Amino acid sequence: MTNLIEESIEEHHDQLKSKVAGYCGCAQCKDDVVTMALNQIRPRYTSGARRGSVVTRAELQHDQARAEIMVVVLEAMRRVAAAPRHLPKA
Repeated sequence: MTNLIEESIEEHHDQLKSKVAGYCGCAQCKDDVVTMALNQIRPRYTSGARRGSVVTRAELQHDQARAEIMVVVLEAMRRVAAAPRHLPKA
């Protein structure tokens, strides 16, 4: 079973992590961003390589779906950057 939204959020995170001032992108911050974003977007689960998986993946490629995910990920990055849960880098 796979949550396709989680895959998409992680892809967006990797593309955007250098664009948010003050966001370090360490494993703890990435986990916090992914968790925060997942809690904001309806999950889309699939199992195996069934037709539903192909349809759902296609839906996630639409500009509106991608934009929604991007906005949620950027907001999560801003929130995590403002209050990271790890010690500052030395």
